Amino acid sequence: MECQLFRGNVILLSSDLNLTGAEVIQAYGWRFKIELTFRTLLQLLGGFSYRFWLKAMSPTKRWPQPLELPEHSPEIFTKQVLAKVEAFERFVNLNAIALGLLQVLALEMKQSVWSHFPVWFRTLPSHGYPTEQVVRISLQHLQLAVLAHSRQGLLLHQLLDQKNQHRRQPSKPPDLVENLNP
Repeated sequence: MECQLFRGNVILLSSDLNLTGAEVIQAYGWRFKIELTFRTLLQLLGGFSYRFWLKAMSPTKRWPQPLELPEHSPEIFTKQVLAKVEAFERFVNLNAIALGLLQVLALEMKQSVWSHFPVWFRTLPSHGYPTEQVVRISLQHLQLAVLAHSRQGLLLHQLLDQKNQHRRQPSKPPDLVENLNP
């Protein structure tokens, strides 16, 4: 099917012969949006960076390799693999929810996002809406201020305190004299 655009002709292909030209263009639009969402999940949030590995799995010589469960695998191993798959799915879904929240904040609170953005831009977008990356950076910049005004008994405070205490402890340099003695 051919359609006239601004310059020249474009040929759109579809395996469904019952679709009209407008429906094929709409399908291409949806495909582009889906691919862009996957790219954003991967690059902005690390949504697919979950490492799938179990101690009970045998090492492979090459990576990636399709996961093939032995036909007579122990029930415990099968349960571990299923739990790992469920954890991976939760990880991806939570990243998709986080991406959706970033998009909602970009649309609904654009002035607040720009006012807390810690980096200077030479030119702002003409539409005024920040990207998901800008919202993420603004939220990271506000992290300490938000935590300072929240209740101290929250689990998040305890986790961050433990993390910060671990960072504050100076690492002791190894005693080279002790290591040289047999």
